[in-house]
Amino acid sequence: MNDTYDAAAAWQPAGVTTALGLDPALRLVAARNLVVDQVTADVARAFAAEGIETLVLKGPVLAAWLYAGEVRAYGDSDLLIEPDDWPRAVAVLERLGFSKYLDPRTHPPIESSVATEFLRGNDNVDLHRTLQGLEGDPRLVAASLMAIAGRQGIGRVELKVLDRADVLLNVGLHAAHHGKGKPIEDLRRAIVLADEPLWWHALERARKFDGVRAFASGIKLLPEGVDIARRLGIENVSSTRHELRRRGIQTAEGIDTLLTPGLGVRRRFGIVTQEFFPPPAFMRHWTPLARHGRLGLVAAYLWRAIWLVLHLPVAMVARWQVNRADLDR
Repeated sequence: MNDTYDAAAAWQPAGVTTALGLDPALRLVAARNLVVDQVTADVARAFAAEGIETLVLKGPVLAAWLYAGEVRAYGDSDLLIEPDDWPRAVAVLERLGFSKYLDPRTHPPIESSVATEFLRGNDNVDLHRTLQGLEGDPRLVAASLMAIAGRQGIGRVELKVLDRADVLLNVGLHAAHHGKGKPIEDLRRAIVLADEPLWWHALERARKFDGVRAFASGIKLLPEGVDIARRLGIENVSSTRHELRRRGIQTAEGIDTLLTPGLGVRRRFGIVTQEFFPPPAFMRHWTPLARHGRLGLVAAYLWRAIWLVLHLPVAMVARWQVNRADLDR
């Protein structure tokens, strides 16, 4: 999920060499990548032993296509499984010594059912039920991605990986989700390497999974992507949620999630509850008040309720503005 390993700003083009080969900093990155690959292979094997099918989403998959002959750093193992396999997969990870982790800086309601991070020391597994930005049924998404998956050698084992069109789709979705850093460099390279038929295939997949808005928002983050969006006929399409995220208005993003058509009552109640009563770790990051013992934490929750009510009008206006801009296009 966070994919933050950034030795020597390694998301940038990595072609620096010395007389002995790779620059020393890049050697460390390459060595770290090999460790991550081994963790990926080990977890995939453990899943397979329990009858759990696994699909590798990023990391070595992006490196093989977009960074051929270079070094692209990746700090975690991004694996997708069938949603129905989730309880068994979590049990396998726990048996391997991993534990669930939620970054305290993360806005609670936006941590949807897309993925969950598991840590074991320096090892990091980001377990996905679907791809970020796809609104389609996660079961259908996972089954479709698995059905046409390719294969790639990772950690001395052949593992299932995303089909090339799905890789391109994921690059656009990942760019939309983060809006900066390594995902934008991935997008820039994909724009250079992907031909026109592949873009149309990726768009077809986005339509199938109800992810066109997020995909369009992602690829339009670069000027070259705007031109591609125009050729694909999606230049006027965008995702309200991702636009709000780029503006940094988390409360508005939460409201947009809450107002999603077809969202069940239980899910809506869960979003509201998480907004007003996020985990203590989040509260301690959100306000210093929560770091002063139990009374401070209680006072922080009271302040959060007041803060949310005060910010509600701003959030509603921001969401209205973004929606209005979509209608005007």
